[in-house]
Amino acid sequence: MSVRSFAFEAFPNLAAHPSHFGCGCLPTYVLLVAHASAGKCHSCLSSCTFPHAKSLQPGFCKTRSTMRLGSLAFVTFSAATIASSSASGDAAPPKCRSVELNVSAAADNIRFTNPLDQNNATAIREWFFSAVTDPTGSWMNGTEHVSGVYTVVATYCEPRGRHYRRKHRMLQVLVHGMTYNKEMWAGLGFSEAYNWHAYATRAGYHTIAVNRLGRGPLTHFPDPIRENQSALQDTLTQELLMQLRRGGIAGLRLPSFDKIVYVGHSFGSALGNHVARDNPRAADAYVLTGYSSTVALPINLQLDFASAAIVNPARFPGLPLGYWAGKNVPVRTSYFYAGNFDPALPQIDFDTHDTFAVGEGLSPGFETRVTAFTGPVLVVTGDLDILFCPEGAAACPETLERTRGLFPLANFSIMMPRDVGHSLTLHRSAPEVINEVHGWLGNFF
Repeated sequence: MSVRSFAFEAFPNLAAHPSHFGCGCLPTYVLLVAHASAGKCHSCLSSCTFPHAKSLQPGFCKTRSTMRLGSLAFVTFSAATIASSSASGDAAPPKCRSVELNVSAAADNIRFTNPLDQNNATAIREWFFSAVTDPTGSWMNGTEHVSGVYTVVATYCEPRGRHYRRKHRMLQVLVHGMTYNKEMWAGLGFSEAYNWHAYATRAGYHTIAVNRLGRGPLTHFPDPIRENQSALQDTLTQELLMQLRRGGIAGLRLPSFDKIVYVGHSFGSALGNHVARDNPRAADAYVLTGYSSTVALPINLQLDFASAAIVNPARFPGLPLGYWAGKNVPVRTSYFYAGNFDPALPQIDFDTHDTFAVGEGLSPGFETRVTAFTGPVLVVTGDLDILFCPEGAAACPETLERTRGLFPLANFSIMMPRDVGHSLTLHRSAPEVINEVHGWLGNFF
């Protein structure tokens, strides 16, 4: 792999001007890497000539090895030089199966002031938008304790062939965002090029992609207002991680795992932030995609949602009216896709997208938490992600860098794919990005 390294502090404007790399070989994405340990130095192997050649002068590595933890190196990777482990002949397909786990969880959820008639879709919608535009919080009335045993439907995959024993005690737990389900990690069935399981199992990891609370085909859906809120999802996820680490789950033939890597997207990433704050030992590393400490949820996107059972009764028959789905392909596409993506994907995305719960939308799921987590954290967010880089591509590096404040004790890194929108694993650069995520993980495990 060709690696180009620059001292970020010496060139603070490079993040906003990737064209400075010259040679006509623009980077596919930018990786901002925190260096916590001394004495490590990467070689600068590119044959390109860089305008800022003084950054590669003798002694650069010596300076870098003594950087304080808060310092960054600015590293880019050219798409043409990325070594892919997915080359033909190097891949055994993952062995996957569907599993169900019963997880006990309890939490103190928000108690809402005025109980709703959950059989009236119009009343639910009016109440929701009245609440989100009410700065006084008058719609909240303390907390309410909820508990139960919840069924988590998941896809479990394990490596095969010569990859099986490498990292055989390591599991990646894949947690999707709002209006997706576990199928997003398999590329929605569109192409194996977007299948996270395939890349991870080739790198020797086991994977389990879970449906978050109330998603996928269930016979019982939790109350979408009173029960399905972020506090319960937080504790449920913690319990799930501990259960998976222990292994020995009745009837599932799942092993125990020495290491757990939490991989989230969007709301799933925000949930990972909460889990890391509440239980720093729940996972050993976090990969948070489509995420930053700055989130903007445009009102036009919110207005596109309505009760799923009414929007699409064929797909969501009998679903409680507090579970919502999107109504229009163009609206979803404009917020989830940007830059370089296959034009056939947004329609498939819309046709297969899942729901979000009204209670989930009103609870503080996207509120950020400062954690005491000390392990590796990687934030991976596209420069055109208008939900988590709302100030635009030029300001995105600074936006992502601020996210470091949520993990002040962690070995924190940032990857910013270029020409990529919010649903970054469904863009054309997904193979390179997923490969590089696993390259980053290889530095620690």
